[in-house]
Amino acid sequence: MENLFTGIKVIDITNNLAGPLCAQMLGDYGADVIKIERPGAGDDARGLSPKVGGQALFYLYTGRNKKSVTLALDDPRAQECIYKMVKDADVFIESYKPGQMKKFNLDYETISKINPNIIYCSVSVAGQVGQFSKVPGFDIIAQAMSGLMAITGDPNGIPVKSGTVLGDYIGGMNAFSSIVSALLYRTRTGEGQYIDVSLLAGLVGINTLLDRAATVGDHPTRTGPHHGACAPYGLYNGKDGESCIIAAYTGGMWPRFCNCMGKPELIDDPRFDSNVTRCRNIKELVAIVEEWLRTFDTIDDAIAVMKASNIATSKVNTCDDVVNDPEYRNLGLIIDIPTPPSMADTGIDHVTVRGNWLRFSKCQPVYNRPSDLGEYNDEILTKYMDKAELDQCLVDWAGKFKKQ
Repeated sequence: MENLFTGIKVIDITNNLAGPLCAQMLGDYGADVIKIERPGAGDDARGLSPKVGGQALFYLYTGRNKKSVTLALDDPRAQECIYKMVKDADVFIESYKPGQMKKFNLDYETISKINPNIIYCSVSVAGQVGQFSKVPGFDIIAQAMSGLMAITGDPNGIPVKSGTVLGDYIGGMNAFSSIVSALLYRTRTGEGQYIDVSLLAGLVGINTLLDRAATVGDHPTRTGPHHGACAPYGLYNGKDGESCIIAAYTGGMWPRFCNCMGKPELIDDPRFDSNVTRCRNIKELVAIVEEWLRTFDTIDDAIAVMKASNIATSKVNTCDDVVNDPEYRNLGLIIDIPTPPSMADTGIDHVTVRGNWLRFSKCQPVYNRPSDLGEYNDEILTKYMDKAELDQCLVDWAGKFKKQ
C-alpha cells in the first residue's frame, strides 16, 4: 500500500531523541530508514534506563521502523560506503556537534557533490553558525537559554525544567516538517537543499513571553499554575490535594462559571470583570474558586458540575491514568510494537509505547519492530562493500566505542 513516504530512502546518523524522532516519524509513514550507529555502542539512547529484556525502552520507541547498520564514521572505508549509499538516498539526517561531520568528510558540501538532490538535515542544540553553536548539545541547555525555564515554576520558587525533554521533541518535529517541506520543494524544482534545525530556535519560537519582554518591558517571569494574561486559566485545588484545570476566561464562559459556582455577583465585580482585572487580582480569584471546589467531596464531582455547565475543565491525569484509559489506545496514541530478535528468549514479544500523533485520511502509520544493533549489516552494507572487507572492518572497530 502506498504511504506518505513510500520510496523515500533516509540515512539516519543521529543520536538520543531529536534526530531519531524525526527519522522515526518518516519511517512510521513508509520511508525506508537506514540507521547508522557506532559499532559496539550504537545510539546513546540504547544505554538509557529503564531497560526491558536487556534493551533500552527509550530506544525501542525511537528505533522502530529502522534498519540498523554499524559504521565507524572516522574510518575512510566507512565514509566510502556512505558515499555509495547516498547516491540513491533522498534524505540525510545527522545530529553530531557542529563541525563534526566535516571532520568525518560527511558534511553537506561533500554529500551534495555526490547527490545534488539530497535533503540534508543537521539537528543540534543551537544551530550550526554563530557563537551559540559551540554550547553543549543537551535539551536542558536549550531550555535554560531560551527563557522557558525562567517562566516555569512557582513565582516564589526556583526555575523548573519541563517534565519532558521539550526541546528535543520540538526539534524533532521541526526537523520532520522541514524535511517534508524540502521534499515538496524538490518535487517543484528538482533541487535538494541543506536544513539547519536548532533545539534552541524551536524553544525561542514557542516562548510567547519574549514578545512581552521585548515590547512592553515588564520583565515577565514565573506565574506558577496560572496564566499571566488569562484568568481563570490554570490549576485549582480542591479537597485532599486533588486538583483540576479550569479554563473559563472567555467573555462567554466567565459568566457561566460564576453562575455555576452560585456567585453571579462576580460577573461584574470590578476586581474580576475582565481578563486584565482577574489576572491583577488572581490571588483573590484563586481563593474564591478553591473555596468553592472544597465544598465537593471529590474533584471529580466538581468537574462533573462544571462540565454540565459547559465549562472547560479537566482532571490532572497521571501517566498511569493516560496509559490505562482505553480511549488513548482507541486514538492510536498508545500502541504496542514488536520487540527485536535479541529479546526472543525473554518472553517479551512487545512493548507499549506512544504512537505517531499525525492523522491522515488516506495514510496510516505502520509500526515495524526496532532492530538490534548492526542487525542489517550484511543485508545492506554488502551492497556497498565486499563481505570480506566488511568483516575486517567490524573486527577493526570492535571495542573502539564505549557503550553508554
